[in-house]
Amino acid sequence: MIVKFKENRVRRAYFGGKRIDRFLGKENAEDGRYPEEWLASSVEAFNPDLPREGEGVSYTEDGKSFRDLLSEKGPILLGERCYHADGGKMSLLVKLLDSAERLVIQCHPTVEFARERMGAPFGKTECWYILDAEPQAHVYLGFKEGITREKWEALFRSQDVEGMLSCLHKFPVKAGDLWFVAGGVPHAIGGGSFMIELQEPSDLMVIPERVTPSGVVLAEKKLHAGLGFEEMFDVYSYEGLSEEETRKRYFRHPERKENQMVPIVDASLTDKFSMSRLCVSGRAKTDLSDSYAVAVVTEGNGTVLSDGKQIPLKKGDNFFVSACAGPLYMEGNMELVLCISH
Repeated sequence: MIVKFKENRVRRAYFGGKRIDRFLGKENAEDGRYPEEWLASSVEAFNPDLPREGEGVSYTEDGKSFRDLLSEKGPILLGERCYHADGGKMSLLVKLLDSAERLVIQCHPTVEFARERMGAPFGKTECWYILDAEPQAHVYLGFKEGITREKWEALFRSQDVEGMLSCLHKFPVKAGDLWFVAGGVPHAIGGGSFMIELQEPSDLMVIPERVTPSGVVLAEKKLHAGLGFEEMFDVYSYEGLSEEETRKRYFRHPERKENQMVPIVDASLTDKFSMSRLCVSGRAKTDLSDSYAVAVVTEGNGTVLSDGKQIPLKKGDNFFVSACAGPLYMEGNMELVLCISH
């Protein structure tokens, strides 16, 4: 079964979104406070400054909430193995993210921390697959060696943002790069990057910056995620690495091959999810076995055959592939990124 969805833009505290508009083929593309498109999402966004019930949850093309669809057909859509392993919940959240400015520094909990301290079934391990980047685009990732909790807390109290950024490694990015972000690792996406973000299905984070680079004052609950200003510092892993060690642990740049699945994220990085790229030239076949996936067409156009139905695809299209879909037969000249359950 293949499911397609309506547009699902989500409001954030940073500016961006123009490249998402262009990617989706829209005219009059512009940046704004809706810089993320959440794909096949069953997750609600955490925006305590202006909460909107259900924001972030996807709706199918015929108007059905994806949460309701999962409630009705969970074992079919997710497969018996994943359905029972994850308590009937989808274990992925996939986004298109376009940063016109630097995002605030943030840190996400591990699944163990989220369960023990935040009452949540998932943490927020994530990764960024870069689709397009301006020449000076970069990301900040991981503590440098010698950064202590005491120093980090002092920088928070003084709101020395430049001091905070200087504690993190800064890496240039380009199209085709993959950066992995483990739970507990502080990070920030710089301006000028357009990416697919794959993560565990939550919007949990702690943020040490009270004000965004463009001047948006964040709600206190957004900063500490309900933990309070003392316990929020428990989320961080204070393991410091060299620049070389950080790159070796968290960076990949997969090669391009035609008509076969090329791993981008695999078990060498995480057991939470995987990501692969499929470059279709003529015809290709893939089978997800008992896993499900969210697919994004990043280049070109073609078709996919599933359940006896030929579905046209073009750049910007995305769709959910159920665990019961069986083999997928694709034709055309196109590139897809598949975000796959564990």
